[in-house]
Amino acid sequence: MKLRTRITGLATAALALTALSACSGEGTRIELATGDAEEAAAEPGGIYEVRTYHFDPARFEEYAEVAKGEYIRYLREHLDIAGFWIDSGIPAEVRGAEQDELGPGNVTWVIRWASKAERDEKLPQVLGTPEWGEIFADVPGGGASYLRIEVRFMESLH
Repeated sequence: MKLRTRITGLATAALALTALSACSGEGTRIELATGDAEEAAAEPGGIYEVRTYHFDPARFEEYAEVAKGEYIRYLREHLDIAGFWIDSGIPAEVRGAEQDELGPGNVTWVIRWASKAERDEKLPQVLGTPEWGEIFADVPGGGASYLRIEVRFMESLH
């Protein structure tokens, strides 16, 4: 029997190994992918969609709590999420031209896609389901709390 899984944290890896060793029998082969940068890269010709939100600072803490639950669960279930990050409270370091009154974004997440065409087809389907509509209805302050949404498409250099 061959079991392959992706483990992304030392605590998770330890727990997974403990559970797997308890239930694996003779002849079981366990492979762990540690999620290094090369493995996590988009396929050749693939793209990364980098989404940065300027969410209303007055409602940011509420947003962070809601996002940690159903938002991330649903998105990870339906999309190839490379990461989802929120502002840490450490001031941004900005060099060069001044930013506008919104300042730096406070939410960033990245989706891996095989192509822009795949993204243009799949993303509206994922964000157009009744389940997502129910989840998104819990956004603190509604859609108006997104003061700006920036979407960029990037490719990997390695």
